[in-house]
Amino acid sequence: MHHNLSRLPAFLLLSIGLALPTGLAAQTKKVVQSTNYPLHYFAQRLAGASFQLDYIVDPEEDPAFWKPDTEAIAAFQKADIVLKNGADYEKWMERASLRRAPLVDTSKAFSSNFIQVEGKEHRHGDGTVHSHAGTAYTTWIDFSQAAQQAQAVAARFRQTDPADAAAIDERLSALMGELAELNGRMKAFGTAWGDKPLVASHPIYHYLARAYGLAIEPLEWEPDMEMEESDLADLKALLKKHPAKWMIWEEEPTPENVAAIAELGVGSVVFDPCANLPEEGDWLSMMQANVEAFENLLALPSDPQD
Repeated sequence: MHHNLSRLPAFLLLSIGLALPTGLAAQTKKVVQSTNYPLHYFAQRLAGASFQLDYIVDPEEDPAFWKPDTEAIAAFQKADIVLKNGADYEKWMERASLRRAPLVDTSKAFSSNFIQVEGKEHRHGDGTVHSHAGTAYTTWIDFSQAAQQAQAVAARFRQTDPADAAAIDERLSALMGELAELNGRMKAFGTAWGDKPLVASHPIYHYLARAYGLAIEPLEWEPDMEMEESDLADLKALLKKHPAKWMIWEEEPTPENVAAIAELGVGSVVFDPCANLPEEGDWLSMMQANVEAFENLLALPSDPQD
């Protein structure tokens, strides 16, 4: 007599010793969604085989201003774990209905130390308009805060898969060591740099400035913007009260923009927050490159024109 095994319940297949199809076995993994790339990277470093790590944020967008479509929101709704940055980062969540249980607010431990900022609306090259007013959200570029966010991820992973807790702790220990090294190097840079002023192309470096004692004043520029006289006038006005010799860009600026500010005696250095997937490398390698770029400033003349 022929039996159609596909019609038998999964628990009965197991009870009679039959293996589940590969597709069903894969469904037993806990699906993890992350709202930005730093959290996805921490998940990659910490998760064992019992987790499925998904990252669906549009790689061409800033995750802090991403507006997920219906399909993306459904994916977050179905996830077993949702790693969120917190600090008012995920603005789209205010309009989406997500289950509370899967949410892990990775910055909750230091929420009493959030920085509140003022800001005005500005337009990006793609036509989008947004403001950085409110809670500063680029939390992870203070590497001690990044470590606390990684710890929050590890805690939920241990809770979800207790059998893998020891291995999760071992992986966390390795990551914490690397974050501590970055933190130590940035503290050393801050001490060596002292109170020399810096300007930034964008208002996203608040936690970096606070953590490492850097005097950073921001503009609201984009690395690939077409520089206008009004933009240069804004920089000149800022330099009168904050005479910086170096500008921090969030990505590699165009040669034209490098040349334009060089005419005003300002050099360029890149510190990429790496909020989204980098074209090369990973979050850690990007942070190491950022720190090295700052360290290299110490060996250069204080005036880029020299």
